[in-house]
Amino acid sequence: MPDETLRGALRARTAPAHEQLDHAVGHFSDLATYCHFARNTYRFRHAVEAAMLAAEPVWPIDPVAHLAAEDLADLRLSRPSTTPFPLPLTSEAAQLGVAYVLEGSGLGARLLVREAGKLGLTSAFGARHLARQAADHDRWRRFVALLDSTSAATDAVTAAAEATFRFALSIYAEPAHERA
Repeated sequence: MPDETLRGALRARTAPAHEQLDHAVGHFSDLATYCHFARNTYRFRHAVEAAMLAAEPVWPIDPVAHLAAEDLADLRLSRPSTTPFPLPLTSEAAQLGVAYVLEGSGLGARLLVREAGKLGLTSAFGARHLARQAADHDRWRRFVALLDSTSAATDAVTAAAEATFRFALSIYAEPAHERA
């Protein structure tokens, strides 16, 4: 029996994009792959968080771009240039779609922070942004409760989530040498 909730629709409809993004992010086999990831995370989060915060979001995002910037400084990397997030966040549905991707990345951060730890990176050096995302284990549950209570149109929320995944993929799928 298919899951007919908004969460179920989001999971099903964004699964291909989510899988592509997971593949693009990959794993941290060494410090160089982590540095590439940290730069991309800064680029993505800086753009999306700025757009969400300017929109007075319906869900209180937990910004981590500033922590990613500190991680880059720890690693002696410059902040990469960023591009604006292209999706207008003027509706509840658009904001919820974007928040779905941001909050889902917190679940992934729980795995990635362990990988970063194997490289000697911690919540105090180089992996602040991951540690912050992984810290609140109830955040996803609270976000899902909001999804369950919203009357926002499923298609509009899903379209925003898909657009956010595409934006993230446009950043994370770039080869490391193009943004060095």
